[in-house]
Amino acid sequence: MTRRIVIVGAGIVGSSLARELAGRDGCHVTVLDRAPAGRLYGSTGHAPGYVGVLGEAPVLTELARATVRIYRGLTDDYDGTGGGRERAGAGFEETGCLEVATTPAAYETLQGRAAVAQTAGLAARLVGPEEAAALAPRLVDPDTAVAGLHFPGDGTARAGLLTAVQRRRAEARGAEFADGAEATGLEIRAGRVHGVWLADGTLVPADDTVLASGIWGPLLAARAGVDLPLTPVSHPYVYGGPRPARHPRGPFVRWPEHHAYARDHGDRDGIGTYDHDLRPVAPADLGVRAEEPWPGEPFDGAVAAALALLPPAHRFAPAVRLNGVFSVTPDNLPLLGPFTGLPGLWSATAIWVTHAAGAAAALAEAMDGGEPGAGLAALAPDRFAGEPAGELRRRALRHYRDIYAAG
Repeated sequence: MTRRIVIVGAGIVGSSLARELAGRDGCHVTVLDRAPAGRLYGSTGHAPGYVGVLGEAPVLTELARATVRIYRGLTDDYDGTGGGRERAGAGFEETGCLEVATTPAAYETLQGRAAVAQTAGLAARLVGPEEAAALAPRLVDPDTAVAGLHFPGDGTARAGLLTAVQRRRAEARGAEFADGAEATGLEIRAGRVHGVWLADGTLVPADDTVLASGIWGPLLAARAGVDLPLTPVSHPYVYGGPRPARHPRGPFVRWPEHHAYARDHGDRDGIGTYDHDLRPVAPADLGVRAEEPWPGEPFDGAVAAALALLPPAHRFAPAVRLNGVFSVTPDNLPLLGPFTGLPGLWSATAIWVTHAAGAAAALAEAMDGGEPGAGLAALAPDRFAGEPAGELRRRALRHYRDIYAAG
């Protein structure tokens, strides 16, 4: 008998899961997404794309290791929107990551991070300010840097490209993607989820339904009487103007003490910051895209402070400003696994590009009755059951500036 699996959300998480499940014996996979084909309305569409392996929680490190292995294996050709042919291998580049300290106290933190990395079996090396600047000359100022911590195995992802390649692989294995299909509710009978209702009144039957819809997940879950403790927040990222392309790209750079980060995009630089007044977004106010209008302040001042971390010669005036929306959770960990109180419903939410493919592989194993991997129980989506919603939201917001501590 065919097992019907419906995935709500065709971003990098949903597409990764579809690739994992499609073609397994007895499984038929359908992926629903309200965006038109080829469009990514969710966080995948504007993710900075950092893939950092070391996480404070061991389960995150393992999910990131698995993700890197999978991204390296995605080598299909892909028809790029620019009309050319690209290699999907370019969707992930092992550029490395450089964490920069500008004070002695921050240097001590880097020393601790280096020790944790060594225990986890990851390559990490402390470097002086001159070497840090040599690794990322456009992004690291040797006059303000005290030291750096270099993770050569980290990388950067082109999330849209990786999503498209995984969708194509899933379709080749028999998965169906329904574009422009907006999920509005769940069909529940006898205490179990039996399908997904669409905006046009169509019921898509399912034996198992997976919420991979990111910041919109709580809205659909709530219509089934389930709490999904995600708190959407606004976050600024800006791009400089175009410049001559550099290949290979330099490492992703983070300044943990300043809650800022920067990326060499090849033909332009980008910088983001968490060091601003919190701007939570009410789920009911979310639009169809995971972004909000640029608010001016407090983002303008925070971005200016982040840009001041760059070498004076390479500071740039923002050419593009993005106010993206992503979600935080009360313990800064993903919500991954089954809802024990509502059979047939699974969560694959609050998952970054860093962990997307590994999380999908672990969830697919769990759905197939296999061993999902050590530590996955800590990510159960209903682990906060019974706790006050207001307190969970406050805890989640306290984690906003610590987002990179979770990998």
